[in-house]
Amino acid sequence: MLDTTFNAPKIEATDYTPLPDDMYQVELLDIESKMSESFDSKKARATNPALAPVMEPILSFTFTVLDDSIIVNGKAENVRGRNIWMNFVHAYLYIGKNGKNDLYKIVEALQGSSLTQEQEAYGISGTALNALIGKQCRVVTKQVTKNGKTYMDVDNLLPAKAPLSPLTAQEKVDATPKSKDDAAEAASDASYEAVTE
Repeated sequence: MLDTTFNAPKIEATDYTPLPDDMYQVELLDIESKMSESFDSKKARATNPALAPVMEPILSFTFTVLDDSIIVNGKAENVRGRNIWMNFVHAYLYIGKNGKNDLYKIVEALQGSSLTQEQEAYGISGTALNALIGKQCRVVTKQVTKNGKTYMDVDNLLPAKAPLSPLTAQEKVDATPKSKDDAAEAASDASYEAVTE
C-alpha cells in the first residue's frame, strides 16, 4: 500500500530530437576525460587480436544553448538549455590536411582568438581547459543520419560576436546530465523482481 502522502506529479517529456541545422550561441557547461582505445590500436587488433590495446585520453565537451528560441516548421521553439555534445575529442592539438582538429577549434572559439605560440609549444593544460567552462562561443550544427537514426554533429565552432545572458545556477543544474546510480538501479531492479515473482 502506498503512503497517503505519495504524489505522482505530471512532468513534461524530455525532447531529444536533434536541433535543426543552424548556428547556436552556447556556453561550455562541462569537460570530461576518459581513456579509450586508439583508432590505430583497434585497427591493429582487428588483424592481430593477441596485441594489447593502446589507450589514449579522449575529451568530451558539453555545450548548453543560450539562444531563447528558433523557428521550426513556422513556429517558435524554445531551445535555451538544450545540450550539444562533442564527444571523442582527441586530447592533443593537431593541424592536418583537413585543417585544425576539434580541440584546436574549441579552444580558439572559446577564448575568442588564435592559440598563442606558448599554447602551441607547451600544449593546453587541464587548468586552462577548465578555465574555459562558462565561456561562450557559436557552434554550427549539422544533422547526420546513420543506421536510420538522426544525430546532431558540430560542423564548426566560431567565437561569440557578443555575449548572451549566461546560464543561471538553476539552468546549469537542469542542463547537467544526471549520472546513473548503478547500485541504486540494481537494488531497485532486485526489489521489483522480488515483488513480481
